[in-house]
Amino acid sequence: MKSLHIITVLCLPMAVGFSQTNTCDTVDDCQKVIQAKPYSSQAHYRIGEILFQEKNYTGAANEFHDAVIGDLDPRWTEVWSHLQLGKIYDVTNQRYRAIAEYKKAQQTNDNTRGALDEAARYLDSPYK
Repeated sequence: MKSLHIITVLCLPMAVGFSQTNTCDTVDDCQKVIQAKPYSSQAHYRIGEILFQEKNYTGAANEFHDAVIGDLDPRWTEVWSHLQLGKIYDVTNQRYRAIAEYKKAQQTNDNTRGALDEAARYLDSPYK
């Protein structure tokens, strides 16, 4: 349970940082963007952030998956979606899946806002 709290707390500052530059602030706003542009990685990522903060891990995971298979605009949505999926898997006691997502994040070679550094930290974390 302690690891759940720690990971959740660590995710919030990054989520807030990204959301300030997005075009949607609520799930409803983001869904309108998705209606016009179904493969909007940014809108799917933002919904994932919101759902993650609400501890709706299944819904958040689905949105982060959709972000990864979307238009990848902006490019950072790929690396950060993998990181967020890894965090979801860690908090839901699926460490093997979390590790796979952190490695996918590293494979993007995108260090936007320290993403690769964060992936390395989570791979080395004691949440095993």
